[in-house]
Amino acid sequence: MTPDQIFAVALGHVRNATWQLLNNPSGDLVLGLDCLDVEALLNPDDLEPVMPALEQEAGASLATARDLLDQIADEVPPAGWAALLAVTVRLGA
Repeated sequence: MTPDQIFAVALGHVRNATWQLLNNPSGDLVLGLDCLDVEALLNPDDLEPVMPALEQEAGASLATARDLLDQIADEVPPAGWAALLAVTVRLGA
């Protein structure tokens, strides 16, 4: 995969995590809103996310996104990294 393709799939995982958090009655609304911020910080060029299959939980989606972004670490905005790691830690993933 090209760096743009990897980035698009990682963004899709972040969007899935957002959806899971915002649509789960027992989910954390604040964490879901934080995931929206993460997506915005990671994607200043407004790249269209590729929507992968849902993971079992939001934390797994964010962990997968982090693993993908590790492959293209030099191209990830630093603020996006920090925000992604912060939300991942808060979810315990």
